[in-house]
Amino acid sequence: MKFVKFMRRGGLIAAVLLIALAFDLVFAASGWIQESGYFWLDDYELTRRDHPEEVWDRVIYGSSELTSGYREELSASGYVNMGMDYATMIDLAEILESGTISVGSELVLALNWGALCDIMDTNPSYEWHRKWYEPYVYFQRDRVAGFINDTLKALAGAGEFRSRDYLTQTKAYYYGTMSVPELEERVAKLHELYLAGGLADFQNNLAAMDEVFAFCEANGIRVRALWLPENPAVELDPVDVEVREAARAVCEAAGVEFHDMTDALGAECFHDTGHMEYAYGAVKFTEVLDKWLVS
Repeated sequence: MKFVKFMRRGGLIAAVLLIALAFDLVFAASGWIQESGYFWLDDYELTRRDHPEEVWDRVIYGSSELTSGYREELSASGYVNMGMDYATMIDLAEILESGTISVGSELVLALNWGALCDIMDTNPSYEWHRKWYEPYVYFQRDRVAGFINDTLKALAGAGEFRSRDYLTQTKAYYYGTMSVPELEERVAKLHELYLAGGLADFQNNLAAMDEVFAFCEANGIRVRALWLPENPAVELDPVDVEVREAARAVCEAAGVEFHDMTDALGAECFHDTGHMEYAYGAVKFTEVLDKWLVS
């Protein structure tokens, strides 16, 4: 009898787990979080929303400095702007190898020290950070819990139902320019946070570049690299220069073209040390970059 009860109880538990698993798979496949407009989207989700096609033929990948600098809609080169907050080369290697995106013919790496920094925090909502064993609902727990909480409050008369405000969400762009004192303060802060450890804090991402190059070679993808422009109103951090030259060396060793745009723009084009001013600087950058992209 005990064995029969155990089997019945075990069968019930198994049924519940199967139902939960089926729900999780359906919920993940539905794309409701990304498409409903009720949720803030990360930069990858915004890029995917704007480019739903299965294969992105030409892609330019980099961190938020690329996001704010490359005006895809003004470019004649046909590249998808895959600029994302906290994007690194380690991320890109994982993105490509996992099949998260499919690149058709060309990939450009838009490099700066931020895209190569091993110690910088990432955005945990990026889907490639989800472990293979992690339920989708659990991975999305913060967004789901927030929505449920807001809905319950609205039902209780203590708030309003969410509207679909995020249907028109864009990536973060930068307007206006910092003063020289503000820039100098930012340089000092960035050095303290990310550059004080020197080149040792960039080794993993520099190594990931070779993974990306190997993937591209194996899949017939033309790969090139560029170093993003930097604001000439302030002196470059010596570690920044070290990282640039280390990246150049990795590219040269792999036979990959390295296009140095460090000094390509004037100070009027920048919001801060590396993010370009969207209304003017990004337009100028796109004009200059296009000449190289189509070469």
